[in-house]
Amino acid sequence: MAGVRPEEVQKRFDRLTEIFGGIVEHADAQASWRCPYRNRHDLCTAKFHCRNQTPVGDAADGDLSCSHDGRFDYRSAWESDPRTGERARQRLETIRERAAEGRQGRRAPRR
Repeated sequence: MAGVRPEEVQKRFDRLTEIFGGIVEHADAQASWRCPYRNRHDLCTAKFHCRNQTPVGDAADGDLSCSHDGRFDYRSAWESDPRTGERARQRLETIRERAAEGRQGRRAPRR
């Protein structure tokens, strides 16, 4: 790196900070009204259920459209009912118990 002056490096860092600072400011402002899981094609990329998801065209391809219109706080759309998680945990426990009961009655396979 011979010939690189520290002031030139600092000048470039300052320019990058200015560029990225503008991007961050825009993202912060946009995050207050646009769903962060909505891509540029208005498709939902969330890996969880959201009430704003609507199927697109042929349901076989699995694409979901984001129908969020920006007029409300998108964060309230996420399913966050803790009872749903508790019911799932209870079902899993029941399945484990039944599987354990089934294994108790079986012998190890012969080799």
